[in-house]
Amino acid sequence: MDENDTAPRKRSKLRVSHVLIILLLAGVGLFVYYRLSLNSKIRVKIDAIRAAGYPVTCIELDRWYKIPPNAENAAYTIEEALSLYKPWDKEKSRSLPLIGSAKLPPRTEPLPAEMKILITEYVADNNEALELLHQAAGIEHCRYSIDLTAGFATLAPYLSEMRNTVRLLELEAILHAENGDSAAATLSAVSSFGIARSLVREPSTVSQLVRRGCQNTAISTVEQILNRTELKDEQLLELIERVRESEHISDISCAFVGERCVGISFFMDPGGLDPGLGGNSIPFQPIIGLYKAIGMADADMVIYLDIMDGYMKSTKLPLHERQEAVDAVCAKLQSTSKAHVLLHVITPALSRVTTIELRTIAHLRTADAALAVQRYRLAAGKLPDKLADLAPTYLQSVPKDPFDGNELRYRKLEPGFVVYSIGEDLSDDCGKEKPPRKTKESPTWDITFTVER
Repeated sequence: MDENDTAPRKRSKLRVSHVLIILLLAGVGLFVYYRLSLNSKIRVKIDAIRAAGYPVTCIELDRWYKIPPNAENAAYTIEEALSLYKPWDKEKSRSLPLIGSAKLPPRTEPLPAEMKILITEYVADNNEALELLHQAAGIEHCRYSIDLTAGFATLAPYLSEMRNTVRLLELEAILHAENGDSAAATLSAVSSFGIARSLVREPSTVSQLVRRGCQNTAISTVEQILNRTELKDEQLLELIERVRESEHISDISCAFVGERCVGISFFMDPGGLDPGLGGNSIPFQPIIGLYKAIGMADADMVIYLDIMDGYMKSTKLPLHERQEAVDAVCAKLQSTSKAHVLLHVITPALSRVTTIELRTIAHLRTADAALAVQRYRLAAGKLPDKLADLAPTYLQSVPKDPFDGNELRYRKLEPGFVVYSIGEDLSDDCGKEKPPRKTKESPTWDITFTVER
């Protein structure tokens, strides 16, 4: 073989190596461009969040959750009340309604003698806690001693007892109503709304769900006392003020703000999460290091920020448009490739949170209208024929149903009346109440406020 044969082969080998190097450099260049592009998108989105006045990190979130300087803090009094709360043991509390498994009698029937004695004893055992709860309910501002810098590991031990303390207030209200003390019963109901209000700014989904639960218990308390005793006009006005305040200050967006900060902190350092907090779903080192190195964590974060932005935007929509908007956001999340492992593991489906929010607003509005009906009846000696008769003296206008945007429904009963929302199923069931358990015979119901007297 001569030199003329070997030269083309050398040139051919050189050309192949050049092509491979060029392809490698092009691949590296594209990867660098991809990473820089992701980083740029994340930076733009985070800058927009900060420009809107919202926190981004968990440290910023902890500072964001604050009360005015030198303001009295209801949390100290509530936490002291919780420390004094004396729950009965499981066996003894079983005979209590609301706290245990016993059922209250129909709302227009008196308490059985034995049940009344038990409630009286339970309320007396918790008199110190109740006094502090009433005191705390009158304090406007609240910031619980919660460390939000911990992200997923944040602890809020007070939440586990708050629902029971509001149920304690409901039992106190029912007992006062049974004894004909409408003023004391009204105070117990007002305090229930005050305890729920203490969580209104806490940027946590769990906290906001607990707040909604407390509000629903407060509304149930109002319904119980309206059916058990006659309230004066000034007492009805006080309850109306608390109900309207509860809707006015309600803003589920703070839950989304908290979720977003925790999510951002996680995507910034996914390897820093305690494996025990993620169950077996989150792959940890070294897999998670590779996942981050190839840019998947950043890609997940871009999608995550878009999803959370969708949830935040839904809170600015008219109430009856919110459910459809969050359902669309959830659908986007579900349609995202399962290759985005971390995105699917840590991103909650918050559509249900919006549904619960709308339900509670519907409850508040039915309570508002029902209290206005009671004021009308007290003045006129009869029920109104329709809710429109209450405007403008007792209502500025008929409240809208947050599920369909139409006016709340109203129906006279024998005796009494019901004000209701059609609920998330959008089916008008003529004011049918939710049964204790969903059955085939009763698959749908309305969100009701009923007075049978």
